[in-house]
Amino acid sequence: MGRCRAGPARPCATDPRRGSRTDGTLRPLVLVGHVRLGQDEPIRSLHGTHGDWYQGAVRSGQGEIDVDGRRFAVAFIPDRGREAEVDQALRSRYGNDSGVRQMTRPPAREATLRVVPLA
Repeated sequence: MGRCRAGPARPCATDPRRGSRTDGTLRPLVLVGHVRLGQDEPIRSLHGTHGDWYQGAVRSGQGEIDVDGRRFAVAFIPDRGREAEVDQALRSRYGNDSGVRQMTRPPAREATLRVVPLA
């Protein structure tokens, strides 16, 4: 699974972005499930729409992803209506262990975001 941070876009060479909390402090990277569907990159927050990471990602709309040690500035866009397709892609990619089962049920299922590169 990939790691994501939600927060405002800034260069990440020396000061990697992390999702900001309401008090302005920064969050650490968070593991999320991510897959490819056509040209889209949907991700899911394990803790659903009430999770701190998801709330920060939706509030800021931007952040960064870390995939295999490479960081990318991205926008996070709510993605609705493809839950079953994302479920199947998650199972195909990661199998059907307890983490995937949790990721493909409510409340995680409702916390699907599409990742769009900013640069």
